[in-house]
Amino acid sequence: MRSSRFTTTIALATTLGLAASGVAAASPHPGPEAVRVVDLRTDNKSNPIGIDSQAPLLAWKLDAPEGGRTSGQRAYEIRAAHSVAQLRRGIADVWKSGKVDSSATNNIAFAGDALRSRESVAWQVRVWDADGHASGWSSPATWEMGLLDNSDWSARWIENASYDYTRPDGSETPLPVFGKSFTVHGRVAKARLYMTGLGMYASTLNGRAVSANVLEPGQTTYSSEVDYRTYDLTDELKTGTNVLGVETGSGAYQRVKTPGHYFFGGNLEQYTVYGEPKAIAQLEITYADGHKETVKSDTSWRTALGPTTYSSWWSGEEFDARRSATSPTAAAKLSGSDWQNASLAKLTSSTTPRDTTPLRADQRPPVTVAQTVEPVSITSRGNGSYILDFGANRSGWPTLNASGPAGSTITMTPAELLKSDGSLDVSSTGATATNKIAYRYTMSGKGTETWHPQFTYSGFRYLQVDGLPAAPRPDTVTMKVVHASNPPASTFDSSSELINGIHTITLRAMQSNMMSVLTDCPDREKGPYTGDNLHNLDALLTDYDLSSYEPQLVRNMATAQRQPGDASPGLIANIAPEFHRVAPTKLEFPQGTIEFLDEVNWGSAVIRIPWQLYRTYGDTRTMTLYYDNMVKWLDYEAANKAANKGDIPGLGDWSATDNTTPMQLAILAGYYTAANDMAKTAKVLGKSADVTKYSALAAQLADEFTSRFRHEDSTGVYYGSDSEASDAMALDAGLVAASDRAQVLARLVASVRASDNHITTGSVGLGPLFRALQDGGRDDVIYDMVVNPTSPGYGYLVASGHTTLPESLDGSGSQNHHFLGQVDSWLISGLAGIRQASGSVAYRQLDIAPAVVGNLTHASGSYATPQGDVSSAWQKDHNGRLALKVTVPPGSTATVHVPAASKDSLHVTGGHTAPSLLNRSATAATYQVAAGTYAFQVR
Repeated sequence: MRSSRFTTTIALATTLGLAASGVAAASPHPGPEAVRVVDLRTDNKSNPIGIDSQAPLLAWKLDAPEGGRTSGQRAYEIRAAHSVAQLRRGIADVWKSGKVDSSATNNIAFAGDALRSRESVAWQVRVWDADGHASGWSSPATWEMGLLDNSDWSARWIENASYDYTRPDGSETPLPVFGKSFTVHGRVAKARLYMTGLGMYASTLNGRAVSANVLEPGQTTYSSEVDYRTYDLTDELKTGTNVLGVETGSGAYQRVKTPGHYFFGGNLEQYTVYGEPKAIAQLEITYADGHKETVKSDTSWRTALGPTTYSSWWSGEEFDARRSATSPTAAAKLSGSDWQNASLAKLTSSTTPRDTTPLRADQRPPVTVAQTVEPVSITSRGNGSYILDFGANRSGWPTLNASGPAGSTITMTPAELLKSDGSLDVSSTGATATNKIAYRYTMSGKGTETWHPQFTYSGFRYLQVDGLPAAPRPDTVTMKVVHASNPPASTFDSSSELINGIHTITLRAMQSNMMSVLTDCPDREKGPYTGDNLHNLDALLTDYDLSSYEPQLVRNMATAQRQPGDASPGLIANIAPEFHRVAPTKLEFPQGTIEFLDEVNWGSAVIRIPWQLYRTYGDTRTMTLYYDNMVKWLDYEAANKAANKGDIPGLGDWSATDNTTPMQLAILAGYYTAANDMAKTAKVLGKSADVTKYSALAAQLADEFTSRFRHEDSTGVYYGSDSEASDAMALDAGLVAASDRAQVLARLVASVRASDNHITTGSVGLGPLFRALQDGGRDDVIYDMVVNPTSPGYGYLVASGHTTLPESLDGSGSQNHHFLGQVDSWLISGLAGIRQASGSVAYRQLDIAPAVVGNLTHASGSYATPQGDVSSAWQKDHNGRLALKVTVPPGSTATVHVPAASKDSLHVTGGHTAPSLLNRSATAATYQVAAGTYAFQVR
């Protein structure tokens, strides 16, 4: 029985710059406990500029005044105008939704008239709660459209006619820079720079970066789209002369082999150059008096071969500061002898990009500098060579702050490991002593000089620095840590330093591989592998809000899909964008011959990721946009299966330590899951014929899976080789009959115990292993696997000093891989107990069931759902009595399972509606609760 009431305020972001400009409610009057509307978002962003969706998705969260009720939402009303001032006057000239009876608070599509390029919209929302009380109108939020069509661009792609590729013979040409001097004649009301470049670009205004974004543009299939950014320069322009500058780098667009530099090679890579470095920029200035001017890239721009003398996405960057006259920072420089007029890029139907390739607004959160790290130790190696230890393996670049004689060169070589003698061990990065990854800076001799690379990055903990004129200080060479600025979605803590350490190294591996695309590792390959994304998706969606990030990764799969006329039309290669576009390659591995670049458990990401985005965020736009690509992929796999007599070539349970799992079991389980998810997707989208079609395909594959891989002996039912992966995949995919599940689960547990609580699956089987055990109520087994201090395993990695997840749980391979990070999903869903209920979408219904296992005395976690933050924290006192505190956000309900023996008494406080006791078993009490904060005390 509820004996008292308390609440906890959830901290939510307010809309940028608009919190003080709220609009008073017009009507009706809010009730005394009315819900508030906060955190308005457009296409998952706060007040974005430069979006290109003509039906942007609107979202908000609900909150209540201190002491007020949070009974949820019954209806909403949205109004939109061209300005906040109009909304203040009650004018909604862009759109009025009218009162809509709906509890939806996200993925509400704008339904006004067609939006135009550059159009600005202000909007706000009010809601009615479940008791009929109306909120006031929210504080306004805004969005601004970008350039929706190539016809909106008066700017042209420009190049440097003197530039030539870096050739395999070693001859190097510095990278082009571009500049334009222009005059601002009065007070500026608004200025927008629309900008992109290939392979990469860094833009400045009067010598200062136009934004905090780095490593632009985001990677795409460059023949299909090139993404641009919109920058707000309103407050940056000065009256008088200004200079807009652009430096370019190679990126993945221009991949070149140069002797002495590392190159990701073998038979999977080709020497490929898509085109010469180029840029396109359009600065639109609106003055206070209303007149407008446009500064656009064309042949009036000036260009030179700049100070960046070498640029490679894989092997580093070199900069010669003596060439500073070619930095586009001042008008006087642009008239120097090193400069010439830019030439127009000659784009055709066969170039990359094509003359018709669309310029598209990049909706991904940008890559930014997340932190600056000083070395924790500096060790002299003699002869002016120093090794800096930055304490942990991360992704980023070195930043130099030193002085020295003109012409002297400082070389910085990154590594993840050291050899036993203390020297660099570059083997895990793919580099060798003769083919290096390195950063080189040649001094100008003009005082203290500061530099960092702009067009690549590396994963490293250690940095060897050679060529300094004096011993380095901690601030002589620092590390800028860079990654995509995806918002964190969860928190976790426990009484176990080992488990907390596992959480830390997992997060660090994810961060290190979240660039504009999700890579496998930040050194050797930097490959946007679709399977690495899919296999670790649970943890990725747990730790970060990827609602604006993952849709572009799916788009990259769609644009990389092989087309009619290509070899294998419909295929989606293991890498997207497919920068090394080669035929599927057969490789020999211990488990047999595998086929690289074509695998069901990689290509099916085009179906399975959109389905999970729907489940997590309620996102139907992604599955709608790429539905045809899903169909084409399934058609391709059907033909592929028929052509190979029923056995689809592939990789199987990639990276497993137990190689006995049948390859076809892993492939067929993935194929079934894709078909099943496709049937569910079709149902959501109202495609009834396809529901029937793909449900039949899934049933057919399920029958085949059972026929081929179900076995039974005197101790029960098992699948495949009875390996951890075999039984886990069968259970997780739902391919085990209800009457067999307990037996197969028992076999799975027995396999784990027989391996001394080690994880023996690969990346494909790891998620199924965690989910099958958790769904089967065996969190105790998961705990024993996770904390196991011997190899292979997570506990071993922390105990042996790893600071990120490596490629294998035995510590081998690349030292910064994220694809084995599924443990982090379990920390939140298992130990903290925060899960979405079965059948729920966008976390409308929660299932809170903390796993009190091992010798843990407390664990806590939170997760930012589309409805708001949910949290769960439990602890045991010195007598072993449990206390659990749970917060459920407005718009959600929850079933809470409190671990308690049947003999224990329970004291429950909190909330505005008394929890309803649903069940009391020998091990738990189960309650249904509404939004609010609740405390459960076992006595």
